Amino acid sequence: MKWLRIIIPAVLLLASCREKDPEEKPLEPAIMLRLESVSSCEALIRISTIDCIAVEYSLGGGPLTNATVPSSSSNTLFITLEDLEPVTDYVLTACGVASDGTKGNTESLSFTTEPGPSSLYPWERDRTGPPVPADMTLIPGPSSHRTPLEWNKDRWLTHVAYTDADGAEHWLFDSFLLIEGQQTGVYGAPGYTYVLTSSSVPSAGREQWQQLLDFWFYGGTFLWQESYWGDGKNTFGRWYTGQMVSPSPHFDDGQLAALDKCIGEVASRIGPPSAKRLVIMALPEPIYFDNYIVGVGDPSASSTTYWGSLDGSLLDFSRVEDRVAAYKWFMDETRAAFARKGYENIELGGFYILPEVLDLSWRAEYKKYDTVIPAVAEYAHSCHESLFWIPYNLAAGYDKWTSFGFDLAYMQPNYYWDESGEKPLSKTFSEISRLGMGLELEFEYSMVESVAGAGSAEKYRARFDEYLSWARTSGTYGRKSIALYSGTDALHQLATSPIPADITTYRKLCEFIINSPLKKK
Repeated sequence: MKWLRIIIPAVLLLASCREKDPEEKPLEPAIMLRLESVSSCEALIRISTIDCIAVEYSLGGGPLTNATVPSSSSNTLFITLEDLEPVTDYVLTACGVASDGTKGNTESLSFTTEPGPSSLYPWERDRTGPPVPADMTLIPGPSSHRTPLEWNKDRWLTHVAYTDADGAEHWLFDSFLLIEGQQTGVYGAPGYTYVLTSSSVPSAGREQWQQLLDFWFYGGTFLWQESYWGDGKNTFGRWYTGQMVSPSPHFDDGQLAALDKCIGEVASRIGPPSAKRLVIMALPEPIYFDNYIVGVGDPSASSTTYWGSLDGSLLDFSRVEDRVAAYKWFMDETRAAFARKGYENIELGGFYILPEVLDLSWRAEYKKYDTVIPAVAEYAHSCHESLFWIPYNLAAGYDKWTSFGFDLAYMQPNYYWDESGEKPLSKTFSEISRLGMGLELEFEYSMVESVAGAGSAEKYRARFDEYLSWARTSGTYGRKSIALYSGTDALHQLATSPIPADITTYRKLCEFIINSPLKKK
């Protein structure tokens, strides 16, 4: 078997030669995929690379995307996958690309998005981020003391559009904040409150929260009393004496239907605005006790389970998660209402936190704002909606507004009512500038001569003029968003006044709004 002895050494020699081959195969472009974080609508992916100048990737067999690898020693690339569906399985495939165009092996990464809103509505899906309007006007809601109660097209019009001295019509406010903090009681009864208050008033539960939704979206019958609140004649109102209580009105549709029609009619005259007008919904506060003042005095004398049930479970506001759940319920009901109504000219632009002070120290165990509000902000952002806040002048928490997750906070100067000189505009505008806040302009019927008389109007016009002057000289105007508080109906009262001085004031305000460099026509 001489041939066997010859073949075996030959085979061993060949194997030895292969092991000693000095030619080493060059490295192929290679990558490693890692999931860094995932939410209901986004995922952050870390891609570690070897010998790559770029990475080519695709999500779920979709179009290919090319991302350049940063020229750093780490050779690490981060990509954010956006507009994902909640609770959905995804597969990311990717490969490295070398400088000569060579592509490496395809790698894959599977992940599942977190639970979130049941779905993103079309207007939310189309957004690149939470919207922040150039300006907004505060629109009060269905408390029974408000006169008038109904928001018809004529009343909306003085907030929607402005006709100048030459007869030209202009778009006025970009957004409308629907806000209500109370429901006054009939014949002096305590009613209930939507926000924590220093008065001994019952806290609103789910039934009262639903009344807000009904008022704006669906209609129904609403408590109302003929009242002289805000006309300068009897600020206690005739309702307080129990006299002349009118039948409660019934609306076949929500008040936003008239806003939508009003905007459509203006558009037919001057052309559509650059974008749909935004509606911001104030969120009623899930207050710890059914009567906060009673509860903090004697917790055993008050309840934390007064609000109602969700999904068959009774909510307990001593638990932070239940308060967040109530917030989310109202947000989802609002979002669903916009989708259901199919308005042509308005869309939901976000939500508003109602308490004007977010104190993190005084009786913090009953508030937990630093836990509750960021959770609400996170949920709003997962829905591509904004979150806003307007604290009173230098209220606790104002200088921490970004830590709560707000997209913008506006400062109330409160100078309009300041008789003691404790709220100088110099301090207010200094803080607005330092903290990057928006500005709230403020006035009420006391500035309307046709309602409050010449003496009152002259006094408060001067103060309001100072707001406008300080906004310009401080650099706030044209750089930060403006909000307008005008009480229950003062803007409409100015616009429809027969007194020239009132019309002059109305024009001055409207020109201030429409000529801002931030303004979207």
